[in-house]
Amino acid sequence: MEALNLDTACISLLEQTEEHGEFIQAKTPKTIYSTIRIIGDMLNVKQRADQLAENLEERINIITHKLKFIADEHKPKVLCINGVSPMTIAHNEYIDNLVSIAGGINYFDAPSDKLNPDLLIIISSQPMPQLLDELPAALSNREWSETQAVKNNNVYVIHNSKFLHQPGATIADDIEILAEIINPRQFFFGRNEDVWMQFSLN
Repeated sequence: MEALNLDTACISLLEQTEEHGEFIQAKTPKTIYSTIRIIGDMLNVKQRADQLAENLEERINIITHKLKFIADEHKPKVLCINGVSPMTIAHNEYIDNLVSIAGGINYFDAPSDKLNPDLLIIISSQPMPQLLDELPAALSNREWSETQAVKNNNVYVIHNSKFLHQPGATIADDIEILAEIINPRQFFFGRNEDVWMQFSLN
């Protein structure tokens, strides 16, 4: 609603439609573009919705085209975490899709005998002071301290709760954020200023 400049009161109208079930199941770029366009038709903002969907698609296509020639063996294994006390793995369809598009290998798609991601991305809704206070102890645990991610200081914290928490019109932002974390040589969007930070135990 926010991306289409619509009042949140419209949500109750959409909840009464047959398509509502499809809306909340939209977790890939294609289904999100489709959802935006359907909502635009329903709420008489078709042109605005088409422009939004086209803009999102264009931004995401730039990333996919730039990464399409990188072989899987050269992509880092990425593990996303929702919380650190205890360490709670974020393994869901939306995040998994974003990591793949941003040029990473979902950790669960990379067979391994032990926990050893190349990159660790913490997507938490905890207050940052609390998270940063708990994170050193969590990463010092032997299970985590011996991973490539922690050894090489490839631990990243998403500190803006607006992003990477749920599917929607922020999908292009979400992918850009992950792309510059996972592939910093190919991408720089400057989101380390307002969305994420690198964390080091050293």
